[in-house]
Amino acid sequence: MAIRPVAFGVRLRDKGRTLSVRHQSHNPKTYLVVDAREGRETRRRRHASLVEALSDAAASWRKRLH
Repeated sequence: MAIRPVAFGVRLRDKGRTLSVRHQSHNPKTYLVVDAREGRETRRRRHASLVEALSDAAASWRKRLH
């Protein structure tokens, strides 16, 4: 079975915060979660699978509500 990169991207925006999930082109088995906020340092987290990356993005997005 061939490994294919994600064919879509995830980008969530709210009040100066952007959360995105991207496939890393130089490493086909790695996904990157980027959390950028105005006035703060951008946080980047690498994950070995798409499921882990999406779970991390969803958890980070839910935390903004609290």
